[in-house]
Amino acid sequence: MNISPLRPIHLRKANAQTENAVRCPLCAKSCQPQVFRFHSRIESRVAEILQALHPEWHPTAGACPDCVFEAAQQTTAQRSPVSLHELLQLPYPAYLPQGARLMATPERLCANPRYAGRGITLAFLDSGFYPHPDLTRPRERIARYIDATEGTPAERQFVKTPQIENWHGTMTSCVGAGNGFMSDGLFRGLSDEARVVLIKTGSPRTRRIHDRDIIRAMDWVIANHARERIRVVNISLGGERAPAGTLTELDQLVEEASRMGIVVVAAAGNGGAQGVHSPAHAPAAIAVGGLDDQNTLERSHWRLYPSDYGQGADGGPKPEVIAPARWLAAPMLLTTDTHQEGMFLWQLMQQTDRQFAAALEEPLAKRYFKQRTRRLPIAEIRTLIRGRMVEQKFIHAHYQHVDGTSFAAPIVASLAAQMLEANPALTPAQVKTILMATAEPVAGEPRERQGRGAISAPHAVAAALRTPQAPLAGLPFSPGITGWAVTFVYHDDEAHEVCLVGSFNQWQPYEHPMHAIRPGVWQVTIQPPAPGKHPYKFLIDQSYWTRDPENPAVVEDGYGDYHSLLHIPL
Repeated sequence: MNISPLRPIHLRKANAQTENAVRCPLCAKSCQPQVFRFHSRIESRVAEILQALHPEWHPTAGACPDCVFEAAQQTTAQRSPVSLHELLQLPYPAYLPQGARLMATPERLCANPRYAGRGITLAFLDSGFYPHPDLTRPRERIARYIDATEGTPAERQFVKTPQIENWHGTMTSCVGAGNGFMSDGLFRGLSDEARVVLIKTGSPRTRRIHDRDIIRAMDWVIANHARERIRVVNISLGGERAPAGTLTELDQLVEEASRMGIVVVAAAGNGGAQGVHSPAHAPAAIAVGGLDDQNTLERSHWRLYPSDYGQGADGGPKPEVIAPARWLAAPMLLTTDTHQEGMFLWQLMQQTDRQFAAALEEPLAKRYFKQRTRRLPIAEIRTLIRGRMVEQKFIHAHYQHVDGTSFAAPIVASLAAQMLEANPALTPAQVKTILMATAEPVAGEPRERQGRGAISAPHAVAAALRTPQAPLAGLPFSPGITGWAVTFVYHDDEAHEVCLVGSFNQWQPYEHPMHAIRPGVWQVTIQPPAPGKHPYKFLIDQSYWTRDPENPAVVEDGYGDYHSLLHIPL
């Protein structure tokens, strides 16, 4: 094994870089320009701490990653052990009085940013859909809209007027595959570049969805999966409760779809009761229960969402895995009264008091506020509006937060699409096995209610890349730690130069250059640093840096993103 301290081949380049080094104005440590320049992204709250510690310092002078990180750690030390959302009148949990925000799905899962479901078609079965801009702009990604509500399923044109049955499917499809267009890319799903097929099911004569309704939709998927290149189907619906050990007709259809190469993901249900409905009941289905991550990466806050559980058709435990099922951003149905109210209140709260007072005289304000309310002091009206926004779960002008295993399932389906993009040769059985093998149990919670535990997006994609014949076959997950060495692996077909930078090498790129051991595969092995937790990143082509996409252990870096953490035990 080649362990890389500085190698002679890099000495000339290292010496040249040393001559161009910048001195940190706070700690006087040497820092390379290609790393020091990231100081322009220092978060305002972190800069405020640095200025309080060093009154003569100004953010334009910059600071080295260690100084920025130490200040960021001070902000995280101010976190409350319990959520402050009621005190702050926020519609989601928050632990800092400043800078509170709802995490987007890729952030809360530490998902690998290089995969977005490219080349994969995701099918969604639901009670109705709307062609939301998160799926149609800047480019159309809806390949087909199929009406399977009765008779023979057929392709239809969307009804553009808002209909109540379109809410659920619009939200589930955007949670999984939306690109966050209406939020400038913020509230996007894991597979925001996947092609989607939307299949409406149910019956116009009854509000309840039965097995036969889902069967009609699944029949269409099976008959058309080759033509439409459908690799994953998400079913955020439940049919009838099936007796354990009994393979229903719908279950058999799920088994057939799996044999044909379709990954079937199904919501476990939200009753918190023992007993599983089809299609989640099918052995081949990936039944998804719910995780309440409390809008934080701190696992000590995590708890279970009340999902259904029990035995599947083959007697095996259901659900197999859990995924975030609360505090998830989903788009409101455009042009509805709820969306109009959300836009109005959100925009009103962004205005200055003077603008606010003028807006209260406009017709729209008179629609939402009674005259006696409009006569109140502006501060009191703002408080009333915040209460209404909490009640309506408004998190953005165009988004609410939602909950339920209906939304946990498309997260798993979109992760499966990422895995298939990384390794198109995966079978449905392999996808399911990897998701279960890489899941992590939630401590202190009943195992029968969570299956193998919470999905690990970084490890699931990493494992997909390590099956036989895959690009990273035979390599350890990054970072791979033994008693005598630590190996880092990075997969990037477009990179020309990759360096490992971290606190253990003073963020100096020339200390640990990574080596292309296969096309697009970069690796370096170093001696273990001292016991403890060490932040690090990969510097790509001396132009940008990124966290280790295979490492779910992260910490805020002070630049509005995250460092990966290397944990060396005592």
